[in-house]
Amino acid sequence: MSIAPLTAPGKPNMPTRLRPSRREGLNITYKLKDLGVGCTDIARTLNVHHSNICKVVSGQRRSKRIESEIARVLGKASWNDVVLEAQSEIYKKPVELILLERKQSAETAIKSSKKRMKDYIERDISSSDSKARGKLNRMAAGL
Repeated sequence: MSIAPLTAPGKPNMPTRLRPSRREGLNITYKLKDLGVGCTDIARTLNVHHSNICKVVSGQRRSKRIESEIARVLGKASWNDVVLEAQSEIYKKPVELILLERKQSAETAIKSSKKRMKDYIERDISSSDSKARGKLNRMAAGL
């Protein structure tokens, strides 16, 4: 089962890759060890140093290749599924609630960004410039 991909704010075609916190990283490491797989085993498979694996798991670094290998080992469809499951176990919330909270947070950030942009444009446009005022009104209608 794959969880619906999150999209980066302002970038509708680019999914957001989640970065685990330290506690979430410890949970992921625990799951790997429970399967009998360590950072060194994954490092050997990918031909990288084991510290790179540990840094990705703890959220200090990013690597699509390492993240996808960890997801594959854990039997998940994507890295986001791994991180969301770790968040769910740590914070004792269902994954659906975590996704809803993230979506609401992103929507709030987008709305505030649009409002700041509108306020900025309003300050810079003189009231006599009707063409610019019309453009502002069309943009405001999209809010």
